[in-house]
Amino acid sequence: MRLSALSAHRRRLSKRSKRPAVGVALLLLSAVACNKDEGIQYDQYNSTNDTMSLQVGTDVLLDPIEIPLMSSTGQVEVGLARVDPGGGPIGTNHDFVVEVYDEYQDVVDRASVRLSSQRRGADEYDLEQDSADEGVYLITLESEGSEGEVREDMLTFRLWTISPNQEPEE
Repeated sequence: MRLSALSAHRRRLSKRSKRPAVGVALLLLSAVACNKDEGIQYDQYNSTNDTMSLQVGTDVLLDPIEIPLMSSTGQVEVGLARVDPGGGPIGTNHDFVVEVYDEYQDVVDRASVRLSSQRRGADEYDLEQDSADEGVYLITLESEGSEGEVREDMLTFRLWTISPNQEPEE
C-alpha cells in the first residue's frame, strides 16, 4: 500500500506559498527527521502477529477496524490499534491510531505501522505521540493507487521500547 502522509499537506502548501518556502520547509523537515532517534536502538515490545487488513479501492468508505495489541508472548493485551475508515476509494485519508494502556505507557517509547501489499511492496511509518496523552499515537495517511485498482493491504502494528543493550554515551 502506498500512502502519502504529506500529500495533503503539500497540496495546501503549493496553493498558498512559493517554491523557495516549500524547499526550506522540506529541508528543515528532513533535518529534524534525520536527527530523531539517531543512534537509539529499539526492541519490539508487542507480538509480531498484531496485523489486520485494509481494503483499498472500494467504492464506499468502510467502518473503522481495530485489533487488540498483545504482549510479545501473545498472552497480555497491552493496547489497541484502530484504522478509520477501515477501507475506501483511492485517495481516502485513513487515521491510524494506537492506544497503549496506562500500565504499559512507561515501557513503550514509539509506535509504528508497516503497510505491505503484493503489488506495491512495503513501507513503515512512525506514528506521532499525542502531546496530552503519552499512550496515544496517530498518523493520517492517504491511500494511493491507480484508477480502478482494488487491493487488500496488510497492516502490522509495532510497539517499540528502547533496548537495554544501548552503548553508553561517551
